[in-house]
Amino acid sequence: MTNFFGNKRLIAILIGLIVLIAVMGATLKERPVPTWPERFAKDSVSFVQGLLYKPTAMVSGFFDNITHIYNVYEENKALKAQIDQHAQLEAEVKALRIENKKFREMVNIKDTKLKDSEKYAADVIARTPDRWNNMLTISKGKNDGIEPNMAVVSSQGALIGRVQSVSAFSSQVELLMDIEQANHISALIQGDQNIYGVIESYDLEKHELIMRKIPKVKDLVIKPGQYVTTSGMGGAMPSGLVIGRVSSVGDGDYGLTQTARITPLANFYQIEQVFVVKRNFVVQSTPTPQEQKQKQKANKTGK
Repeated sequence: MTNFFGNKRLIAILIGLIVLIAVMGATLKERPVPTWPERFAKDSVSFVQGLLYKPTAMVSGFFDNITHIYNVYEENKALKAQIDQHAQLEAEVKALRIENKKFREMVNIKDTKLKDSEKYAADVIARTPDRWNNMLTISKGKNDGIEPNMAVVSSQGALIGRVQSVSAFSSQVELLMDIEQANHISALIQGDQNIYGVIESYDLEKHELIMRKIPKVKDLVIKPGQYVTTSGMGGAMPSGLVIGRVSSVGDGDYGLTQTARITPLANFYQIEQVFVVKRNFVVQSTPTPQEQKQKQKANKTGK
């Protein structure tokens, strides 16, 4: 009995396999119209796919967008860092070019215009806002050979002022913008014939130096554009230091002299490096009556 039931099961399995293979063979053939089970299965799968496709695509696209935005952010961050680095390098290169240009100008001035004078290169180390138009401090002092009344010129060689006071390691420079009658500068206007005068003041509104005591003679014609330099007559200031150019000429005191307005060549508002010029010899100026009295009084006290 046991063998019979075992054989029946085996026979049933074989029959089922034969039927399955037959069905598979029948369905694998190309047919214009699929069977209803195939249609049902396909329609069911298509419906489920339609329901799941859009949400799945939206979720997938959302995460793709997030990934893309993050990648763009990182790329933008890297590009900004490169731009900042490029700007910094460009600024450094520009600063080096400006510094190199200044040094070339200083070397050129040192080798040509101030060739016959002893000179000291110095940096501007201080300039107070309340005395911006009057005074600046340079990095050389008494220990470097600087003395009061020495001429001070810019890195381009234009006169900007003179040393007012000296300490061990620094000096105070009085600018031409602060010039007064008490500390005037002997100057000359270059031309076919040199014309002498005295620079006594500065016009802050028009940014011009005032040169007075110019002789009024028919043969001495002053024209705008002529260069004005130091004459070297008196004091510790050497001759030939360029000051500026004549901008206009008019009558002076009582119509007996002429007054010229001079446009300085130096830029008094942008001074970083200077030269202090020492004259090889100093012309002793004639003392005023007050100075003579003080000297006589000091001699009597000494006795």
